[in-house]
Amino acid sequence: MKKVIAGALLLASCATAPVKPPMLDLKITNGRILDGTGAPWFRGDIGVRGDTIVAVGRLDAMTAATTIDAAGHIVSPGFIDLLGWSHFTVLEDSSVEAKVRQGVTTEVTGEGFSPGPVRPERTSVARPWNTLGEFLDHLDAKGTAINFGLLMGASNARQNIIGDIDRQATMEEMRQMEEIVAQGMREGALGLSTSLIYVPAMFSTTEEIINLARVAARHGGMYFSHIRDEGDRIDAALDEAFRIGREANIPVNIWHLKITGRTNFGRMPDIIRRIEEARASGIDVAANIYPYPASSTNLATLAPDWAMEGGYKQLRVRLADPEQRARIAEKLRESVERRGEKGIYVTRLSNPAHDQYEKKYIPEIAAMMNVAQHEAIMKLFEENETAPQVIFFSMSEEDVQYALKQPFVSFGADSAAPPADARARGVGTHPRAYGTFPRVLGHYARDLKLITLEEGVRKMTSQAALRAHLLDRGVLRAGMKADIVVFDPAAIRDLATFDNPHQFAVGISHVIVNGVPVLKDGTMTAARPGRTLRGGSR
Repeated sequence: MKKVIAGALLLASCATAPVKPPMLDLKITNGRILDGTGAPWFRGDIGVRGDTIVAVGRLDAMTAATTIDAAGHIVSPGFIDLLGWSHFTVLEDSSVEAKVRQGVTTEVTGEGFSPGPVRPERTSVARPWNTLGEFLDHLDAKGTAINFGLLMGASNARQNIIGDIDRQATMEEMRQMEEIVAQGMREGALGLSTSLIYVPAMFSTTEEIINLARVAARHGGMYFSHIRDEGDRIDAALDEAFRIGREANIPVNIWHLKITGRTNFGRMPDIIRRIEEARASGIDVAANIYPYPASSTNLATLAPDWAMEGGYKQLRVRLADPEQRARIAEKLRESVERRGEKGIYVTRLSNPAHDQYEKKYIPEIAAMMNVAQHEAIMKLFEENETAPQVIFFSMSEEDVQYALKQPFVSFGADSAAPPADARARGVGTHPRAYGTFPRVLGHYARDLKLITLEEGVRKMTSQAALRAHLLDRGVLRAGMKADIVVFDPAAIRDLATFDNPHQFAVGISHVIVNGVPVLKDGTMTAARPGRTLRGGSR
């Protein structure tokens, strides 16, 4: 009888004993860890609790609610895209799938313009935000698969106070512009950005930019710039960037470093030498690139600066004046002659009647119109209410490779993640939207051995994080945020081409953002753990 009672008590004790919860929320096992510092890989596990890495090493004794077997593949920090454009497309398609499938867990965006502040009378689109802070709050409320860091656009300040006209700011206007930048920094901007080949930034003086950069520097920000020239006058553009960094005492990041124009092919070593000299002098300057010998922007960048005063609409007005049209035509003729037979590829036009001209080169379009190439360009301007989107084949592969090898060069896709409907419609785009990061690790690191895999990962993780002041990301270490990628180094590669860009990269099996899988076993999940990453002054 005593034995029966004892057994019953033991069973009751076992039934009521509390079950220990798992020690980890997520554990990634059996991986070859590249921690993002550039050090060689090592075998180990990653332990995550909440949104944070809590352990790295042999974690056999630690239980987890979810375990991912890396199957001997590389486990690295999530990739940081230092120039994206997905801050609007994410509102349409929160999966940001083209970036996730590249291993991107954070996108830094806001080239020259930021989503706010925008004066309501200056936009025809109804938006539930006006300021940068309101946009960041809106994005957090909507949800996103990846993180976003926003820069404060210098063009917002100029456009809100002066407009799209070519004149210097008065002292009072300068004060107002500085306050706009200060407000953006207080609301969470990571730094200041300029895009100096576009309206209205092209009308900014160097002194104006220095004043705004000083404001950003006081709030702990950095300066990102599409510099004023990437061709014949690149030396002056570099001098300006160096001066801004020196006089504003702010870190400088040159976006999509390149040298364009056939007569300039082979000049990248000299450009790199100049950046190295600036660094040696004490200026904190670095750069990023996309790994393609072709850029993408709008066709109106070929027009002379004076013709763009007031914006694209005023360019179309000027084309109706014979004298101004002749001056614009001469500039376009010179530009076309320098670009070779297939230098400009038209991807998107706003006029449905021009659908036949999409995904064709300018010489083909000119032949279809039975006019000279520069006349075809002006006709596209006249008959499209927004500037045609194009791809410029204007760089040499050798220059791209030389820049890519430099230790201070990171990567930025300079592209949005196309939403699902754009993929379905086959909208023209640059392959960098789908292939930038896998192309570096596959084509350039593995196949061409231009850099090591360790160096490629370092450039797109810890180095990129430091350039954007994201100090809790970019390295696999206890205490860092759990943005993690698992990829097969033998299989990772880009598939997107200029002719067929809407193709996802392959070789990446898992992407974890803030401790939550958004890509698991090669399949997108419904999770939206991304968040806005705000500057330290908030």
